[in-house]
Amino acid sequence: MRKYVACLCCFFILCLTMQAANAQAAGLNIPDLAVIQDAAEKGDVDAQCKLAVMHIYGLNVPQDDVKAVQWFEKAAEQGHPEAQLLLGAMYANGQGVLKDEVKAVQWFEKAAEQRHPEAQFELAWMYANGQGVPKDEVRAVQWFEKAAEQGHAEAQFELAWMYANGQGIPKDEAKAAQWCEKAAEQGHDEAQFNLGMAYYIGRGVPKDEAKAMQWYQKAAEQGHAEAQYELGWIYLFIGKNQQAGCHLLRLSAEQGNKEAIGMCKEFCVNGKK
Repeated sequence: MRKYVACLCCFFILCLTMQAANAQAAGLNIPDLAVIQDAAEKGDVDAQCKLAVMHIYGLNVPQDDVKAVQWFEKAAEQGHPEAQLLLGAMYANGQGVLKDEVKAVQWFEKAAEQRHPEAQFELAWMYANGQGVPKDEVRAVQWFEKAAEQGHAEAQFELAWMYANGQGIPKDEAKAAQWCEKAAEQGHDEAQFNLGMAYYIGRGVPKDEAKAMQWYQKAAEQGHAEAQYELGWIYLFIGKNQQAGCHLLRLSAEQGNKEAIGMCKEFCVNGKK
C-alpha cells in the first residue's frame, strides 16, 4: 500500500478558512467573533465548526488547538459530518488532544456513514493499514469504493491499486485500469503515471504506446519523477530525441531519481549518446 498522509483532512480545514482568508486579503471584515461565539454557544453547529477552525489558525482569536478540539467535538456530537471528520483528524494526528487512533476511527466512521467522501477514504486507509482497528483489507476496499464512487481521486487510485494487487478483492487488472483512469482524469499524477505504464505494457488495457506517452507526459508535467524518467528514456532511445530525453532525465535526476542520475551521466554529458 502506498503511503498516504491522513492529515489530508487539513485540506478541508483550509477550505473552511478560505473565505476568511480571502476576506483578510481583500481588506474586508471577518465575521465578528462575538457573533460566531454567541451562535456557537447556542448550539449552532456551523458556528461551532467555524470557531474551531478560527482557533486552529488564530483567526481573530489566539491560536489554540485544545479549544478547536472542544468546538469540533460539540459540533460532531450533533452529527455535523465535517466536524466529525476533522475531530477524527485531530485524534489521528494528536493535535490539541492525545493521539488516539481508535477514537479517530470512531469519528471517521460517523462521518463516513453520512457519505462524507473524505471520511470514507480516511476510514478505508485506517482499515488498510491497521491503524486504530485490526487490519482488514476487505473493509478497506468497501470504503475506498464508496469514496471512489463519489469521485474522490485518491480513493479511486487506492481502489485501483487494490484491484491491481488483489488485496481485499480478487485481482482484476481491467478494473484497476478503469479506476486508475478515473483518478488520472482528475489530475492525480501517480494515477497518470500508472495508467501510462498500463498502456505501455498492455496491462488491463490494450497496449497503446501513444496513450502511454500522453499519460506519462501529463504526470511528468506535474513533476512526477518516475514519469519524467520513463518518458525521457522513451524519447532518448525510441523517439531518438536526445534533447527532449535528456531534458526530462535531468528533471527526474534533480528530484533524486537514481536511474535518471545514472542515465544523465552516461548519455547526457557533452552531447554523448
